Amino acid sequence: MSEHDTARVDELLSLLAQQSKEHAFVLLDADARVLWWSPGAGYIFDRSSNEMVGQPLGVLFTPEDRDRGIPDQEIQLAVNFGKAEDDRWQLRRDGSRFWATGILIALRDQNQNLLGFGKILRNRTDLREQLEALRNQVQALTAANQRKDNFLATFSHELRNPMAAICTAVELISRTASRNPDLEGSLKLIEVQLDFVRRMLDDLLDVTRISTGKVRLNIGPVVLQEVIEKAVESARPKVDERRQRIQVIGPWSAIVLQGDRDRLQQVFLNLLSNAVKYTPEHGAISIKVTTEADEAVVRVTDTGVGIPHDMLPRIFDLFTQVETQLSHGGLGIGLALVKDFVALHGGSVQVRSEGVGKGSEFMVRLPLKVQPTNADL
Repeated sequence: MSEHDTARVDELLSLLAQQSKEHAFVLLDADARVLWWSPGAGYIFDRSSNEMVGQPLGVLFTPEDRDRGIPDQEIQLAVNFGKAEDDRWQLRRDGSRFWATGILIALRDQNQNLLGFGKILRNRTDLREQLEALRNQVQALTAANQRKDNFLATFSHELRNPMAAICTAVELISRTASRNPDLEGSLKLIEVQLDFVRRMLDDLLDVTRISTGKVRLNIGPVVLQEVIEKAVESARPKVDERRQRIQVIGPWSAIVLQGDRDRLQQVFLNLLSNAVKYTPEHGAISIKVTTEADEAVVRVTDTGVGIPHDMLPRIFDLFTQVETQLSHGGLGIGLALVKDFVALHGGSVQVRSEGVGKGSEFMVRLPLKVQPTNADL
């Protein structure tokens, strides 16, 4: 580099240090005392160069950081590793504080002799305030979520008592239904609706148990085909009511898992119920069972309304539903429970859909060899 270029670079560096008000540039000697104090440093700290030259680095730190030896630690880190990065509160002349992000660099000659230090920092109080605001929002959302969980748990438990009384009353009335045929249709309707409400309450309780880590899996050998057969049997009344076709395709040999039979049955019943709900009359639902490597794979496919592309990433979120003319109520809990119960078994669930009107496929993968711990999860 020519002398002219060197002079030009020196001029530009000097202008950068003088004109930058957002960055402080400080040069220190080998004892970490200020040799040079940029105008930007004077602006940020509200301290003049005459005031700062000869002062130790520690005067910029808060009293509590000085008591903890932070200035010496920063210097030692720079000496040992070439630099020390920090994000901390620093002091202005009037004692007010600002949040700074900076770096202290050890400056050495060609023989690695320590000549001094260079410190560059920036006032990022704005960033700190944004982080504090975000942290407060997270805390508020966490508290709101906890209140929601508490409400759902209380709500579900409190409703179970009147539900039990209503079910008992309906059972007693049904014993006399043969004497009064006009009551049979109404009683049947009440029983169906009570069963629907009971299942919603059970789902709500499961949601709260999972969120509070109180779900207990009763692990044991499970034949996957038997679990799916029970789920199909439970879903059959709704399938027949909507005149849909359901087909199970799988190997004759038993696929044995280590899992909770009831929870796995709930997984596949929820998937079947979802398929029935979003498939029009005379539609088709298939369940394909196979194994791939060390996993059992179950695909539940339907010819239903499909899932919009923007809904696919959120389909397993709690209280999420695809709104269509076929969706007859519900809370949007079933698929969230599917994801959680499959995860508790060490598996995964994915969804595929080509879009609205093109059906959907839910694929559950469960490990064949990994046995979950039979403990509170």
